[in-house]
Amino acid sequence: MHHGKHLRRLNRTSGHRSSLLKNLVSSLVEHGRIETTVAKAKTIQPLADSMITLGKKGDVEAKKQALAYLNSRDITMPKLFEELAPRFANRQGGYTRIQRIGKRYGDNAPMAIIEYVDGPTDTLRETVISTLARKFSETQKISVKDILQTNKAEELGLPKSLVRNLKKVQFANSVESIDQAIEKRIAGL
Repeated sequence: MHHGKHLRRLNRTSGHRSSLLKNLVSSLVEHGRIETTVAKAKTIQPLADSMITLGKKGDVEAKKQALAYLNSRDITMPKLFEELAPRFANRQGGYTRIQRIGKRYGDNAPMAIIEYVDGPTDTLRETVISTLARKFSETQKISVKDILQTNKAEELGLPKSLVRNLKKVQFANSVESIDQAIEKRIAGL
């Protein structure tokens, strides 16, 4: 039977598809985030997560497997084993995030950004900080700790999705660093 064997073929032959996926995963490891179509992002997400798992293992066999899959080995191997693996040492999974960004101009394909979470260019963190900075500049100054602990979010009219995203961002960043980033953003407005 052929049950459970479906994979996204991406309108390519098997060799072209495997090369495409290797290139995309290598670029993601190298740059930390890439912009691609939603279908390609969903396809490479488990592959990128498995690369982090190999990086966390760190033994010789894991290095051989990563070496066989990644391109630009001089750049991607040290980045995977020395930078990304320690960053996700305490995380059990869910190393990547896909954020939809709209449609491409030429062919109207749905586009997305796939990135490693908790990085220096985390899009979720940036959107939460900019939204809170706009809200705080309009109203009185309130701290992030107050929003997380009390029902101030409902009083300010903050959407539940923003509070949920703030809780996600708060796990990787301290509340003080989020407050400082919001203050910098308000000063920039």
